[in-house]
Amino acid sequence: MNTEQWLDRWLGSRVVGPKTLERYERAVESLKKSLMFIDISEINPELVEKICGEDPSLRSVLSMALGEAVKASLLKSNPAVIKREQRSPKEGSLFYRANRKAWVAQVTRLGPDGKRVQNVKYIKVEKRTKNPPDAAIRALEELKQTEFGSILVKGKSTVSELMTEWLASIRVQNIGGGEGLARTTFEQYESLARHQVIPWIGNIRVKDLDRVRVDKWLKDLEATAYVLPSGKTRTYSANTIRLSRVVLGKALQWAMREGVVSRNVVKESSPAGGRSRPEKNAMSEDQARQLIEATRGSDLGALWALMITTGLRRGEALGLRWQDYDGESITVTSQLKLEGGKVVRGDLKTDKSRRRLKLPDFLVTDLEDHRRTQLESAARDGRKSPELIFINSNGGPIRPDNLNKRFASACKKAGIGPHEDGRAWSVHELRHTAASQLLSNRVPMQIVSRTLGHSSITVTLDVYSHLSDSDSESVADAMENMYGKKVSEK
Repeated sequence: MNTEQWLDRWLGSRVVGPKTLERYERAVESLKKSLMFIDISEINPELVEKICGEDPSLRSVLSMALGEAVKASLLKSNPAVIKREQRSPKEGSLFYRANRKAWVAQVTRLGPDGKRVQNVKYIKVEKRTKNPPDAAIRALEELKQTEFGSILVKGKSTVSELMTEWLASIRVQNIGGGEGLARTTFEQYESLARHQVIPWIGNIRVKDLDRVRVDKWLKDLEATAYVLPSGKTRTYSANTIRLSRVVLGKALQWAMREGVVSRNVVKESSPAGGRSRPEKNAMSEDQARQLIEATRGSDLGALWALMITTGLRRGEALGLRWQDYDGESITVTSQLKLEGGKVVRGDLKTDKSRRRLKLPDFLVTDLEDHRRTQLESAARDGRKSPELIFINSNGGPIRPDNLNKRFASACKKAGIGPHEDGRAWSVHELRHTAASQLLSNRVPMQIVSRTLGHSSITVTLDVYSHLSDSDSESVADAMENMYGKKVSEK
């Protein structure tokens, strides 16, 4: 589509006040002169930079207009959005603040109470420059040295300081993947440090931390109740307490490498209990068949059938592209996940999660029908052929956190009620359903493990051994057939 036409359409759809509309109109007229006769698909970051330069108003309006174009599937991404790499807290940040006419040097660390503490310096400039001035760079280095340069001192460092420095040392992946710790994992570590470690033992000196203190901390967590937004009171789950212990242990292991401590006292501690996880539930064979039959031919019917028959994780299924499907099998190479509230393509959970899975014939038929319907819909709406196998109504990726709502509707359509305790079925339980059916049909544990993409068969045994308890019945029958008759004859 011609960019001038799209800008006019976008402007006509705005519902704003008179002053804002006037500002938009001025920006649109300026943009139309620069983008005359240019198709919207030809706009790239270099062109945006050339047109908008240092004018924030032009960039803002163009970014909003192109954002709507992305929603309408005219663009895959917004070239006016400046993407920033995820950086370690230890790196700090430099940015320009127009209202103060100054460059800002800023570093953030965790305080003794677990809350973020910012240290900021402003470097005034007469005119904004593309790159920060030397004075701003020096200011940032000074702040980093002050905040992170020598926090850990033998004999004096507190657990709070240890957690801060350890988190700052972690290399975090850029958005979409790459080397380093996954961003979501880092955020989980940071949250555990801020809420479960620092408020409880943050003021204790690292040298004074011993097995007794760690055990007491874990017991205190186990006995602590907190109030949910609904008003209900809950205690920490066993998994939260386990992960809190893991995070402290990782920080102490790092401190050992830095020569701050001589041993990791967490390894000497006893893991505490906590509220047990709810038992993993799986649909019965009849329920699973009921769901597949009731949703067959719907926009996500093939997705539910795929997850039931292969045990794919939610992000793996939503990340499948047509190039990953060869007419009889799918190859799992990546997954969709949320980072900073946005859907991105990322690496798989483990190396063994990369796998090729042959599909049952009925599912191949369903996927072919799904592809035909998808292509017809794209042609009717004037969109490009979708890359993803499963898309939302706008042709874009489905947000993983929205899938449970769609699944609840599918269960209702299939007449599948909630669990006995009133909980609704979750999408992840389709993975448990796949494991349950495979084990019930005597599929060897090694094959089940490879199908699910577990890092080792030990994980499969730990997670799903309870689903195969019925095997003991077949073992008893086999022993009876082998020995029962002969024993009875004596």
